[in-house]
Amino acid sequence: MTEEIFKDRIIGAINTCIRLVNESDKWDIVGKGIIKNEWKSYVMDDDGTFVAELYILNNKKTLYFEKKEWFGASINIHDNKKLNELISVYG
Repeated sequence: MTEEIFKDRIIGAINTCIRLVNESDKWDIVGKGIIKNEWKSYVMDDDGTFVAELYILNNKKTLYFEKKEWFGASINIHDNKKLNELISVYG
């Protein structure tokens, strides 16, 4: 049960990141379609790594979040280096 709560939080953080990037106007005048809203994720059984498969400008990008990066009460979009990098590059 606890894992599901933290999994929901990282999914929410990724969705927020996607929204922030897609609402920007950095790449086109309306800023839509930079990152597809539909994406896949799973947790690796061996070490608990959370894997997110995104499509950015029609290119697949896979993000790997070690368990310590997503499994914890203090994890949020502002503390996550990978999500902040996406926002700074594409947002």
